[in-house]
Amino acid sequence: MEQDSRKKRRVWKIVLLVLGLVLLIGGSAFGYFVFKANETAENTNSELKRGDKSDRREDTVDLTKDHFSVLLAGVDGGESLEEGRTDSLMVATFNKESRQVTLVSIPRDAYVDIVSNEGEFKDKINHAYAYGGIDTTIATVEKLFDIPIDYYATINFDGIEDLVDAVGGVEVDVLIPISGRATGNVELEPGVQMLNGKEALAYARMRKDDPEGDIGRAKRQQQVLEAIINEATTINSFTKLNRIMNAVGNNIRTNMSLSEASQLQPYTKSLRSFNQETLAGGDLTLGGVYYYELDPADLSEKRTLLKTELGLPVTAEDSETETDDGLTGTDDGFSETTTY
Repeated sequence: MEQDSRKKRRVWKIVLLVLGLVLLIGGSAFGYFVFKANETAENTNSELKRGDKSDRREDTVDLTKDHFSVLLAGVDGGESLEEGRTDSLMVATFNKESRQVTLVSIPRDAYVDIVSNEGEFKDKINHAYAYGGIDTTIATVEKLFDIPIDYYATINFDGIEDLVDAVGGVEVDVLIPISGRATGNVELEPGVQMLNGKEALAYARMRKDDPEGDIGRAKRQQQVLEAIINEATTINSFTKLNRIMNAVGNNIRTNMSLSEASQLQPYTKSLRSFNQETLAGGDLTLGGVYYYELDPADLSEKRTLLKTELGLPVTAEDSETETDDGLTGTDDGFSETTTY
C-alpha cells in the first residue's frame, strides 16, 4: 500500500517554474524531463502534515481554474532540509485570469506571530522553521497575510550553487562590491557580469555589509532568481537538463506533483515580467536582540495585493492595520516595488 502511495507521488516542476528553472521545452526534451522527474520523485516529493488543502480553503485548489499560492523557502541547514532556519522566504501568487505572477519577499528577521503546535508567540519569522519545519512556517505566513498557502517548495540554500552551475552560470548586474571571509572569499565588483554558482550564492546571501540590510539582500536574491529564469528559458541541452534534475533531486522538496505542475504551462511567459515586492519596515531591538519591525501600512498593502491576486475578499481590517500601540497604520509611501 505504501509503495502504491509512493508511485502516486509523482514529482515536480513547480520549483523549476517559480524558482527560476522554468524550461520552455517541448517534444522529446519534455519527455526526457518527465523521465528524469519521475526518477527523482521519491527524494523530492514531501507532503504536509495538514494534507493537500489549507485550512483556509473550503476545497482543494484546481490549477485549471483557480488562482493559487506557493511559498518558496530557502533553508540554511547545511546538508539537511529538515533542520536549520529559513534564510529566504517568498510568497508567489498565480492569477489564473491575468496569468500574472506576483512575488513578495519576507525579510528573515521580520518580527511576527509564530503559529506552532505550542501556541502563538512573537519571534523572527525565520525561526518558525526551527520550531516546526515547513508546516509551522506555512501556518505563520498564512496568518501574516491572511491567505491560504496552497503549495510550497523548500531548497537547501547551498543548493543554489548547484542550480546556477547546472544552467551554465547567470548574468547579473552586481549592485554592490562583495568580498571577505563571510562570502567564502568571493570577490565581486559592481557591474554586469557572469556569475558561477559559488559567486551567485555569495552575492545572494551577503547581508551585513549591505547598507540596505535585509531589503538590499532581498533585492539581490530577486536578481539571482530573474537571472536563473533568463538562463533556464533558453536551455535545449539534454546535458544541462540532466544536471538540473540532479541538482533538484538533491536540494529540493515540494508537495506539488508532476501531474499538477504540468498544468502550469500558461504561466511560463509571465515569468519574464513578474511583479516582485518586499515587505517594508525598520530596525527593532528587544532585549538586546535585533528584529525587523514590519511597517503596518505596507503590510496591509501587501496583504491586500496578495488577496486580490488570489481572488479573495478584501476586508476593512486589511485596509487599516493596528500597530502594537493600538494606532492605525496608514500608507506613508514607505513600500518599494520592483517590476521585472
